[in-house]
Amino acid sequence: MQKDCKLILVEGLCGTGKSTLAERLHHYLIQQGKKSLFYDEGAEGHPVSLNWHAFFREEEYGELLKRYPNKANEISVRAINDGSNYLIPYRGVKEFSEPSGLYEELKSRELCWTDTPIATLSEFTNLIQRHWARFSDHANLTDTVYVLEAVFFQHQIHDLLRHYQTPDSQIAQHIQGIAGLIAAMNPIFIYLTQPSVRDQQVWISSIRSKPHFATEQNIKFMENRKRIEMKLLDTLHFPTHIIENLHLDWEDVFSKMVCSIDDREEQTLAH
Repeated sequence: MQKDCKLILVEGLCGTGKSTLAERLHHYLIQQGKKSLFYDEGAEGHPVSLNWHAFFREEEYGELLKRYPNKANEISVRAINDGSNYLIPYRGVKEFSEPSGLYEELKSRELCWTDTPIATLSEFTNLIQRHWARFSDHANLTDTVYVLEAVFFQHQIHDLLRHYQTPDSQIAQHIQGIAGLIAAMNPIFIYLTQPSVRDQQVWISSIRSKPHFATEQNIKFMENRKRIEMKLLDTLHFPTHIIENLHLDWEDVFSKMVCSIDDREEQTLAH
């Protein structure tokens, strides 16, 4: 692997093996003597994901502190000040469980993966891009390789499509903006895929006992997401690797993932 690579991104639709294989790749890096950190999409303390972060504009943040004066210090020491906006990470913070109502209010103002988005589209994209910039600045001061799963494409494209009905051009602009911010980390991008989105969603629905995965509405949503993601791969200016898992042969897929981060292999689709 190129010695200056500090970021490996693993993406793909549900059921492509992202989490399991990305974590396995992380352990492989450690075995090779590299410092590595792995975060799946729902990991607590994730360096990039803004799940479990409440969003407040400056005036709203001030009012929050006034409503909960006894918790103002706990709130302020955790708050991320982003210009005129504030993000408050609240997952697992026991101080927010009392008084009654504080935790519920923070949850109701979730920035990501929410049915009732509080932020405007521009606020949403700007907050996420600046958070990636902070992560890149920090990571570039270390020699750690970060293996991140489902946070570069999945989380953002899901919200942009589901909650903001964002056109392709604006999604591309947002993703390309983040790609520019992390370019100094010399990232490697691995995209796991299967030929049929429909078959994939029906299969993962049965495996995870989540029938809504196999609904026609979700299948069409995932087909559209894959269409967008495949187009975006051609716009990234760092090494990208598409690995198809036609036969659910996880050993073969992992072997190809290892090859994709090896400088000696010639499978890279360099842009």
